[in-house]
Amino acid sequence: MITFHPTLPIVVAVLGVAMLALCLWQLVAVRGRRLAWLRRSLLVLLAVAMAFRPALPGGEVPTATIQARVFIVIDTSQSIAAEDWGSDPRLTGMQEDVVEIARAFAGADLSVISFDSQAILRVPLTDDGSAVIEMVRALRPEIAQQSRGTSVAVAHDLLKTELERSQAAEPDSPAIVFYLGDGEHTAEEQPQSFDDVAGLVDRGLVLGYGTEQGGRMRVSSFDPAVQDRYVQDPAGGDALSRIDEGQLGAIADQLGITYLHRAPGLPIADALGPMAAADGEANLDRTEEARLEIAWVLGVPIALLLAWEALSLARSLRGTRGILSREGSR
Repeated sequence: MITFHPTLPIVVAVLGVAMLALCLWQLVAVRGRRLAWLRRSLLVLLAVAMAFRPALPGGEVPTATIQARVFIVIDTSQSIAAEDWGSDPRLTGMQEDVVEIARAFAGADLSVISFDSQAILRVPLTDDGSAVIEMVRALRPEIAQQSRGTSVAVAHDLLKTELERSQAAEPDSPAIVFYLGDGEHTAEEQPQSFDDVAGLVDRGLVLGYGTEQGGRMRVSSFDPAVQDRYVQDPAGGDALSRIDEGQLGAIADQLGITYLHRAPGLPIADALGPMAAADGEANLDRTEEARLEIAWVLGVPIALLLAWEALSLARSLRGTRGILSREGSR
């Protein structure tokens, strides 16, 4: 069953009704442009539906009373597509571990920062663990054509800013950092040190993914025709991405936390449990329904309708300019 969880529902409903009423009035009153106003009515309906955040049941997440600020910093560069998490890409392992982190720290405030050639705040601090899980499940490697090289420390400034901001708001709440990556540094400059962030971090883990043997990487691209191809080495053959545990260990030392290499079949719950228990008690037997938000699905028809609207507007403008130019030449 689809459920809804809107932000400011009254405001959304009032604005939606007002805009829909205007569109329907124009649909009846302006006979020559009924198709345009029908299109706009549909746009309003889809936008309101999207604002109401429709979702499907997405399983269950445990409830808890943990008081902590948990920051998940996750690598989304091309190298996380390397297929050395067993036969799966490294991203699969990262996603599985984020689920375990969200379960272990259920009830705490969680945030997600992704990084490739730049760092992005994907999820501000929230106690909605299901939102964090579903967002991370939707992550994909950086598009290869857009990559400008990745620094393992590109998330430094954003992480420090979020830690400082949250500490000012919740000075008594400990900060826990999980850094998930393979340590592959492809930027030209040396990585920035995390030494100045260590004082803001109470504990955490640097989690490393990949093998010394390395793995091939499927191309990340907007073009479906090349998505089954592998990244090529300039010297010939398929390129291999290898974990750099030295780099990851250095980041862990700078942050003052522990480095842990990850591999399929190795449980992480034993490492997370004591960290979570220090700030409260997570009851894994008590659960609440998680939500798998599907609002993004509505974005496709909205984008198509907006493109249609823009095309219609461009044609109208060209027609108006033609009329004005003919009148001006008389």
